[in-house]
Amino acid sequence: MNGIGAQTVGLMTNTPAAFNGYTLVAPTGATRTHLIDNCGRVINQWDSEFRAGEAAYLLDDGSLLRTARQSSTVFTGGGMGGRLERFNWDGELIWSYTLANDTAHHHHDMAWMPNGHVLIMAWEYRAPEQAAAAGRLNDGPLWPPMIIEVVPEGTEGGQVVWEWHAWDHLIQNVNPDLPNYGNPSDHPGRFDVNYGEVSSGGGPGGPGSGTGGDWFHCNAVAFHPGLNQIVLNSRNWNEFYIIDHATSTEEAAGFAGDLLYRWGNPAAYGRGTSSDQVLYTQHDPHWLTDEGPTSLGGNPDATMLVYNNGNARPSGPASTVDELTLPLQPDGTYFLGDDAAYGPASLDWVYPQFPFLDFFSPNISGAQRQPNGNTLICEGNDGQLFEITPDGDIVWEYVTAYSQFGAVVQGENPIGNSTFRAYRYAPEHPAFDGRDMSPGDPVESNPLPFDCQLYPASKDTTVQGLSTEEVELTFGPNPARSILRIESNFPIRWTIRDIAGRSLLGAVNTLRHHTIDVSNLSAGAYLIVIGSEDGAHTSTHKILIEP
Repeated sequence: MNGIGAQTVGLMTNTPAAFNGYTLVAPTGATRTHLIDNCGRVINQWDSEFRAGEAAYLLDDGSLLRTARQSSTVFTGGGMGGRLERFNWDGELIWSYTLANDTAHHHHDMAWMPNGHVLIMAWEYRAPEQAAAAGRLNDGPLWPPMIIEVVPEGTEGGQVVWEWHAWDHLIQNVNPDLPNYGNPSDHPGRFDVNYGEVSSGGGPGGPGSGTGGDWFHCNAVAFHPGLNQIVLNSRNWNEFYIIDHATSTEEAAGFAGDLLYRWGNPAAYGRGTSSDQVLYTQHDPHWLTDEGPTSLGGNPDATMLVYNNGNARPSGPASTVDELTLPLQPDGTYFLGDDAAYGPASLDWVYPQFPFLDFFSPNISGAQRQPNGNTLICEGNDGQLFEITPDGDIVWEYVTAYSQFGAVVQGENPIGNSTFRAYRYAPEHPAFDGRDMSPGDPVESNPLPFDCQLYPASKDTTVQGLSTEEVELTFGPNPARSILRIESNFPIRWTIRDIAGRSLLGAVNTLRHHTIDVSNLSAGAYLIVIGSEDGAHTSTHKILIEP
C-alpha cells in the first residue's frame, strides 16, 4: 500500500500471502458494522439504533446477527448486552430478541446453530441469601452464567427450548449439612462455590469485594454441532468449559449437565496450584472444525484456538494465541487421570513463541484460523487486526477505522475503536451468493490516496481445485515397522495419534512425498490424520506398528 501523509487507521499491509476474503468488523460501542475487503474498502454496512453489545456474525443467508446494549438497574459491567438483532443483507431489521430484566441479562456473545436456533449466554441474579444457602462464605450477590437455546419467532422474540445453569452444578467443602457438600477435587465437573472473584465493572476484584456480582465474567460461547457440545469461557476463573448439549433441560440440571471438560487453571477445581495456570483472562476459545487446518494436521474437532490475553501472566503482561489438542475420546468424553488435571500439558502452536509487551490486549480480542493455515488476530483493545502465517510472519494489517463516535479521520489517533473480534469470510461463502460485492470507499474519513491490489487465492497448488475423484492419497506399508511413506498430489499436514487421541508425531510439510520415522513408536494400533495444507481435505486412518 502506498500513501502520503501520516496514516493512523485503515489498511496498513496487504500481501499475496494473506488469505483473500471479506472481514466483518463491529467496533465496541458503535452502532455500525462493516464488511470490508482485504484493501479495507466497504463491501456492505449495517446500522442499528443500539450500540454493539460485543459479538457480531455473518450468517449463511447474508444476514448480520449482532449483539446490542440494553441498560439495566441490576447488572452492569464489561460486555453489557441484553439484545440480539438480525439484519438482512440490505440492512432491514428482520428479528430481535431481548433478555434484559432484573433476574437475567444477556452479555458478550451468542452462538447461531445450524437448525436456526440461537444459544444465548446470560448473567442470572442470585441474592446474597441464595449464595449463603449454597455455601458461599463471602457476602453479596452472585451472577453465575446461564445458557438458553431460543427458537426465533416472527420479527421479535422466540421460544426457549433448552437451558443450562451453572448454579445447578456447585460444590463446596465448608458446610457438610448442605446437599452440595464435597471435595472440589473429587468433583471436577462442578464449580467450587467459594472459588473465584467477584467484580463490579467488568474486571476481576477481590472475593466479595465488588458491589456487583460478576463472578465468572464469561465472555464467549460456541457450539459444535457434530459433537453436540458447547464451550463456555470464564475470564475471571481463567479457564474454559465444555458441556453436553445432548440433554433435556431437566437432565442438564443434574449430573448430565456437569462439565465434560475444563482447561486453563487446575487450581479452580483443586487439582493444581497457581504454578499450573496457563490461561490468563482469556477470550474466544473455539473449535477449529469450520475454520482452517490445525497446526499439526490433527483432528479439528479436538482442537481449540484461544486468545490468551495475559493479564497477571507471571512473565509480565503479554498476549498469546494458543492452539491445543483436547483429550477427546471416541465416546465424546475427555480423558482425565486419577487425581490429575485435564490435559493437554503443552500447546500445539503458540503466537508469539515468546510473549512480549508490544502484543498485549488486556481485554476482549480473538483469533480465527484461515483456510490457508494463516491466523487472523484481533488485538481488540486498540482495534489492531493482523494476519500471520504459521511461522508468525505478518502478511496483512488493519486498524479499525470506525468507533462509537463515527468514522475516524485519517491521520488522527483513533479513540474508542476497540474491537471485540473480527471474522473473515471466504469469497465462496454462501452469504455472498448473488450479491454485488463491488467495493466502495475505505471506512475512514478523509482517506489517503492509495493503490491496493487484491490477491485472489490460487488453487493450482491446493486440494481445493481438485474434485473428490482427483484427490490422490496413499500411505504405507501398513503394518509398518520403522518407516511410513505418504504419497499425495497435494501439499499435506499429518499427525499420528494414539487411540486415546493424544498427538505423538506431526508435521506441516509442503512436499507431496513424505517419509515418517515410526521406529520410536511402541508396537500397537495408532491413528494417522492426513490433511491438505489448505484445510480442504482431511482423512483419518488406522495404522499398525509391528515390533
